[in-house]
Amino acid sequence: MRNLLLLLFLTFGSIHGLMADPDSTARRIHTGMTLYGEFGLLSNSSFSAIRDKMNQEGIKPFESLMAAIVLAKRFEGERWFVENRLILMNSTNYTKDRDDTKGYFGGIGIGVMAGPKLLNTRKWNVLLPIGYDLMLYRMMVKNNQKASLGQIAQNASSYQPAKLYSANININAGLGVDYKIYLKEGFADRMYISTKANYHLALFRKGDWRGQDVRVSDLPAFKPDQLYWQIGLTIFPRKQQRPWHFH
Repeated sequence: MRNLLLLLFLTFGSIHGLMADPDSTARRIHTGMTLYGEFGLLSNSSFSAIRDKMNQEGIKPFESLMAAIVLAKRFEGERWFVENRLILMNSTNYTKDRDDTKGYFGGIGIGVMAGPKLLNTRKWNVLLPIGYDLMLYRMMVKNNQKASLGQIAQNASSYQPAKLYSANININAGLGVDYKIYLKEGFADRMYISTKANYHLALFRKGDWRGQDVRVSDLPAFKPDQLYWQIGLTIFPRKQQRPWHFH
């Protein structure tokens, strides 16, 4: 863990140095926007343990696939890249059974990913991404019952979903590749088909699930420790059509 934190510090320190150097060729900064789909490639023991616990309690668990949508603003020079990330994670319960108690899992977070370009040609980038995400997870249990208006009026709290929350800081590192496409006309002057394979590791190994005035004592903590695959599209708008500016 200490070695990973040291590598993270050195990477962000070197990127900051390149951006601050007025004589560096990396000062030629390009900005773009990226939309990724992110998917877990391996089984996750903590995710499985939560689903098993729900089954034991008679709750239909959420799906086993861990997936997220990632929106990112990207900055890059000749030798480096940086992405500011917004992560929207979801594992929905797709069962249609009525009168069954169901579990839902989701998360939202922000993060930063940066690193050097191991290769930069006209058609390809090969990246060494290292970063961290600040995540808030929510687990919800719905009873999904049918009830009359009178029953709801007499005992409204019984028909409200239970919402539990947990937070963590996830460190990630891996390898990325961009395939570059140049456009002669249109809104963008170029776009990348971008993909990454990253291993995520939770910084805090214990994370209690908490609700309103309650802490759950027997629900396993969620740790997203596994390999994730990202694929998406990065678009670099032409300068005169960009809705943002970088100074």
